[in-house]
Amino acid sequence: MRKALKLALIYFIILIPGTILGTLLYSLYLNLLGFIAGRDITFFRDQELFKSLFYVMFCMQIFILPLISYYRIRHPGGALQLTVYIVLCALTWALFVPCTFKLKDFCSRKFTFENKTESLSPNYFRKVDDDVYYFTTEFSVSTKGRAPEAQAIIIDTTENGGVEYKTIGDNSNFVLNRKAQPFREVQLKNIFGENSNPIPVDFRLLNSMISGAYSGGIQHILTLISFVLLLCSVYGITNFFDWRLLNAVILFITTALILCLNSVYFTPMFDSIKTTIMTKTFLKALSGIVSEPLLFILNCFFAFLFITSGVVKFAIRKHAKKAR
Repeated sequence: MRKALKLALIYFIILIPGTILGTLLYSLYLNLLGFIAGRDITFFRDQELFKSLFYVMFCMQIFILPLISYYRIRHPGGALQLTVYIVLCALTWALFVPCTFKLKDFCSRKFTFENKTESLSPNYFRKVDDDVYYFTTEFSVSTKGRAPEAQAIIIDTTENGGVEYKTIGDNSNFVLNRKAQPFREVQLKNIFGENSNPIPVDFRLLNSMISGAYSGGIQHILTLISFVLLLCSVYGITNFFDWRLLNAVILFITTALILCLNSVYFTPMFDSIKTTIMTKTFLKALSGIVSEPLLFILNCFFAFLFITSGVVKFAIRKHAKKAR
């Protein structure tokens, strides 16, 4: 009984403070993305906090069930602990996640934030490829409807380079803006490196897929249920090995692979594979029932595998105790 109640307590202890801390940290990250050398820094702006809050809430709700599964590795319980875990799974995906999306939509309609992008500041050297840019004036709009413009000195650093003085438009195609992505300031991109997203998990894509499933029909709901079932089924492998550290490593790897599978599946690189496989008669028939039949089958298969392994392991240990 005590272990089951502790599991529920740990759920809320991780979820609430984790969301608050994550919101503050992600807001600082967004502030870093928009930082421009020479401009004033304003921390925890309303717009950034709003974006951070709902993004972090979604991520926490994705991770919360695998996170509390770590408690069972060290403190395995019986049927009551499993019952509490199932109730927490139902609360998360039947109540908390859809309420998060509805609250976000409500706040988006109720509150408006100024989405202002500051132009690059003058009197700073910015190097991109073989050119160095130095703006001598602030960007300003000379003609209505056009991008802000400023005078700039462009220094070619190659062996036969020279110096050019011209008017630069601060638009999305401008090389300093293009090369700086996802940052606003190319100097930060040079500091933090080119590979800004090494993890093949796109949480924004997952967010879009899951929110679309709640507002879609039964076909999308069934695909979402398969994902939820697979994510929750990691509880079944928490005591698969006798070595706790190995269980912790396996739980981490399995959770990462689940998110990778359900993220990469919706990327364009997977489209050709899906097109080839979907020619099978069985999958064509299943497409009338679920929105993503291949993903549905993969999720259900691995969920069945994890649940079965947990049940078998529990039965073996129960039998071993009786035999002593």
